[in-house]
Amino acid sequence: MNIEANGAQTQQPLQDLTVLQIEQPKITKVSKPRESKNPTIDCSLILDAGSKRIKFLLNGYESTIESVYKEIKGDLPSGMSGCFQYKKKNYVVGRGCESVLGELVEAQKDNKIKRLDVWVLGALTSDSDFLDDILEDKRSRYKTKPIRLSVDIKLLSLSSNHQGDISKILNGIEGFNYRGREFTVEFKNLKSEFIYSEGYGAALSARNSLPDGITNFAILDLGGGTLTLTSYGIGRRLPKVLSRSVASGGGMQNLASQIFVSLNKTDIGGETKSLNSIFEALKACKSENEGFLVPYRVGGRTENIAESVTDGLSNWIADNPSIADILTKSSQILVSGGAIYCTGGGFASEIIAAKVTEIVTAGVGNGTCEVLENPHIINVSGMKYL
Repeated sequence: MNIEANGAQTQQPLQDLTVLQIEQPKITKVSKPRESKNPTIDCSLILDAGSKRIKFLLNGYESTIESVYKEIKGDLPSGMSGCFQYKKKNYVVGRGCESVLGELVEAQKDNKIKRLDVWVLGALTSDSDFLDDILEDKRSRYKTKPIRLSVDIKLLSLSSNHQGDISKILNGIEGFNYRGREFTVEFKNLKSEFIYSEGYGAALSARNSLPDGITNFAILDLGGGTLTLTSYGIGRRLPKVLSRSVASGGGMQNLASQIFVSLNKTDIGGETKSLNSIFEALKACKSENEGFLVPYRVGGRTENIAESVTDGLSNWIADNPSIADILTKSSQILVSGGAIYCTGGGFASEIIAAKVTEIVTAGVGNGTCEVLENPHIINVSGMKYL
């Protein structure tokens, strides 16, 4: 700005402005290293953790193992099924317990739900090929990373009212080690219905055999720990439980004990060492023209203990009013023209199946009473019809 002599101000022209170009520094994005992990492997498991045996269907493959385990202090035996490390402890589940030292834990002694985690892992590690095939699968190429299992699980149990407790146990499993490899486990359907009645697989199978016009039927289930009578109604698609009667302590374990007592009254009873020989004899039973052969090995000879089985069965019913009540209710269903389908490990023995159904059908001229095919596993295998 200029000032003239008379004091007036004149405007000075603006000088040309130069715009400076400031070069922005280049920002290089640092990418995080990609986390390598093995892909999730989906599988399905249907499991019935019974007092005597664990029956399960793993990816459609049927299997059974004894409901016992041992926690061992030393290294796990190699090449044996049912062996795994879980929460820094080593376990052997099933018949392999006979080969290792440790305290024997049995499901029948109030451990069916309490140690459900061990029974589930015992099933996963007892399948002859399941985990071994996964170990050889090229998809699990990151050897230092855990193999991830996503399990669609269904349980067969009388304890559906404990679903919250059971979910908590399953969620607490998280992982285990098998043959030196770490596995993680996720159960993906615990917020939906995943617990079914113990005999539901049998009910699904029986539905396909119902006579015309029958809309209600019952499942008589002789398992390891209980005798159960469950009545079902046929819905539009699936059977629905109408009522249930349970004889606690009325299963094969108690029946075998009664046979054991009866056998001890005979000349050969003194050489009986355990109930296992009773179960083996019942399993090997065959029908003959004049009755049944129940071969029991004692000393250097084989004895037929059919009479002791019959005597033990009578005492089994007489000593437990709940058992007699269930058998009477079963007969009443037949009298009314209904249908009874028998399942459970007890009915896998020919002599037990024949004697029990004879009691139920005595004096009844109508109705249907039938032992389902493969009664020892049908509760699980029948779930394929779900």
